[in-house]
Amino acid sequence: MVSDVARLRGEIERMGTQVAFVHMSTEEKAAPFFEEFGVGDVPRFADPERKLYQALDLQRGSLGALLGPKMWLGAARAFGRGFRQGPTEGDASQLPGVFLVVDGELVKAHRSKDPSEVPDYLALARWEGSR
Repeated sequence: MVSDVARLRGEIERMGTQVAFVHMSTEEKAAPFFEEFGVGDVPRFADPERKLYQALDLQRGSLGALLGPKMWLGAARAFGRGFRQGPTEGDASQLPGVFLVVDGELVKAHRSKDPSEVPDYLALARWEGSR
């Protein structure tokens, strides 16, 4: 997810959308991770208690989703692109989401149903409404 957003960051920002991340780690542990992907300067919010995840109605993955064939295929693709999984911080079963917030209002949301999903970040970043 972070690598995909990092790759698309320029296009996302040209649309007028600011990228930000929420994570379950401490800032001390998160900083090198985000730096590695070239997004160390992007705003991020530590949520080790998962309060924001819960407020945004992000679910936890089932054992089948976490260990199923789609997950293994996604892991193999990531490995082929050079990604190596380090130690997991936080709840490994927590599913991610992508949200577009405009003037404090949630206007678009993608809540992953399994950890292998790759949302259309550009479509989610595009906002046709008035700002």
